[in-house]
Amino acid sequence: MRTGIVSVIMFLLFLVEGTIVQVFSSEAWGLSWVIIPRFVLVGVVLIGLYIGRRKAVLFGVIFGFLYDIVYTDVLGVYAFAMGLTGYLAGLASRYFHQNWLMVAITIVLATIFNEWLVYVFYHLFHLANSDLNNLIFREMIPTVAFNAIFALLILRPMSKLLSGGDREQQIV
Repeated sequence: MRTGIVSVIMFLLFLVEGTIVQVFSSEAWGLSWVIIPRFVLVGVVLIGLYIGRRKAVLFGVIFGFLYDIVYTDVLGVYAFAMGLTGYLAGLASRYFHQNWLMVAITIVLATIFNEWLVYVFYHLFHLANSDLNNLIFREMIPTVAFNAIFALLILRPMSKLLSGGDREQQIV
């Protein structure tokens, strides 16, 4: 039952990421920096932290592949990056106590890692259209900040849902 609810929420995050949030994008307002919502990635990291690394890999690969199909021309880059990021987040949950600060730090580091990994793959195949300096200052910092704020907004309800009501696992 919980996996079905999580799947629906992840799909809704995917839809919101691609539709509603585009109204608030920096390009629509004429800003020079780029914000890329990674709500699905935040969900995959939370799944890795609360449910486990195997489910995070599964959700990461499925939604990453869906992301590849809908948004990119190269299949497999986001599937691999999101799956690996979810796996690493699941590993991190084994070694660190889950309070809101550690979860927020994990989400920030996971977003940085995911953006960097995708850039490395696109740069490897000569598909990246920007240099690393431009990526870091124009895209990565605003994207990480935006997704960290989103993560803090959904942290409490998602921790309740993913921990299954277990009071010790919930973020207070």
